[in-house]
Amino acid sequence: MKTAMLSSNACFLVESIISVSCLLGLLAVVRSSSISFTTDLIHRDSPSSPFYDPSNTLFRRVVSAMNRSFDRAKFFNSMRSSGVTNIFPNPQIADYLMKISIGTPPLEIFGVADTGSDIIWTQCEPCSYCYDQKPPIYSPNSSSSYDSITCDSTTCMLVPMRSCSSSDNTCLYLVVYGDLSYSSGELATETITLESSSSSSSSSDHGGSSFAFTKVVFGCGHRNAGMFTYDQSGIIGLGGGPFSLISQMGSSINRKFSYCLVQMFSHAERSSKMYFGDAGTVVGDGVVSTPIFSGYPETFYYLNFQGMTVGDQRVEFYTTKPKSVEGNIIIDSGTSLTLVPGEFYQRLQSAVRRSMADIHPIGGDLQHNLGLCYNPLEVMDLPVMVAHFNGADLKLDPMNTFVQMSNDSICLAFAPVDGVVIFGNLAQMNFLVDSNQSSSYVLNV
Repeated sequence: MKTAMLSSNACFLVESIISVSCLLGLLAVVRSSSISFTTDLIHRDSPSSPFYDPSNTLFRRVVSAMNRSFDRAKFFNSMRSSGVTNIFPNPQIADYLMKISIGTPPLEIFGVADTGSDIIWTQCEPCSYCYDQKPPIYSPNSSSSYDSITCDSTTCMLVPMRSCSSSDNTCLYLVVYGDLSYSSGELATETITLESSSSSSSSSDHGGSSFAFTKVVFGCGHRNAGMFTYDQSGIIGLGGGPFSLISQMGSSINRKFSYCLVQMFSHAERSSKMYFGDAGTVVGDGVVSTPIFSGYPETFYYLNFQGMTVGDQRVEFYTTKPKSVEGNIIIDSGTSLTLVPGEFYQRLQSAVRRSMADIHPIGGDLQHNLGLCYNPLEVMDLPVMVAHFNGADLKLDPMNTFVQMSNDSICLAFAPVDGVVIFGNLAQMNFLVDSNQSSSYVLNV
């Protein structure tokens, strides 16, 4: 197997709209030729996932996904309202996982891939206190590429919750999650390797290769406890902050990444895909583009949402047009439902009711906070809906806007929420979502 070695670049700059701080003096110079490759994103309910429970029925998995959406939204809201940005959402309420390898020689780890988190960490030997883990635990003493970060470095200064080792001046980190699970240990750099399911390069074809990124900042966790599973080795942060995997890859992937999420319930055995570099560039008819906006905290990816059209009925997000255009919705891979303010939700629900006036709703699934449901046996056609963003109109299929909760109930996959507004992963299914250096999410049917 061929391996392409690259140095990661910690400056993720998306032109003039959003910028993530560079980690000065941290990483080596990237090769002039960029690379492109594809990896698998594994849904937590896939048979390939360590979270998979074969005793769960299809609809029990659906219900669990809806419940995770609300739990995740509550945490995001508290994160923004409290101003605390060093506590992250519980990894148990994220939906996707991915495999990476760490160290030289590489050791494979299975981590939660989360756009709501910024840091990469894994359990490390020696463990002063670790949760039970089935795969081998990474040992920095067994890797020739491990390098600890000193407490007086610029990199250490960027860590929100940090301290210093009294014995060797090593930078120590602490990550706390919403359920008080935590990871703590040394901040260090390592070589991170990703397997490619398909790839290309400006210089040669790298199909079947792996790609190794050197000097990636990560947390070497010697104390880790909480709601972690024995098959899970750590967290792979994909957010917008400086320590996420995406940010640290930087110019080696032309500052581009994209993903395509398959239908999670009807095709749970199939992996979704994450593309790095030009591999997932969206071109051709049907492409729509909308800017990313800066927001607080910088972990999230913000878009400007303007409303929905249901059939021929336009439902504006704002009843009074704002004076300026800004990010008002998070696009998130870890939340299933699309969550919107209560007042907008009521107007959207009324529009859906009018478009299906010949069918009587069966009432909401109040146990799971879904307010508009129908009997699937009575539904012949579901309304065409379009999501409107700044400069982009995205036509959604019924699988993006409705979710079947049981044999007797299919519900609108939108729900009211106070606080953070989220464009969820059900609405993103079967689209190629591309974030690139032209500062836009590009969505292609």
